[in-house]
Amino acid sequence: MRNYQEYIQRKQKTLGLMFDPSELAPQFIPFYENEKRIEVKFLDGEVKRGRVGITTGWKPIFLLLLTQRSMGSCYTLHQDDKILKVIK
Repeated sequence: MRNYQEYIQRKQKTLGLMFDPSELAPQFIPFYENEKRIEVKFLDGEVKRGRVGITTGWKPIFLLLLTQRSMGSCYTLHQDDKILKVIK
């Protein structure tokens, strides 16, 4: 299980004032931590399923990774995107 607060503290320590977590939509934090698959409806109406990951760098954003092996095939998650359900 991942810990969001530890991630934030670690990034603040390494990047200092440059670190900006403002694009991390709070509704996805629990699913980043527990790594459960979710179904998300994006603002454009598209629906996808996957696990929540996070980008690296000074201004991270949550990602929806469609498979555990996803590399480059992910969708950015924003404040307006809706969680439809948790997949067992």
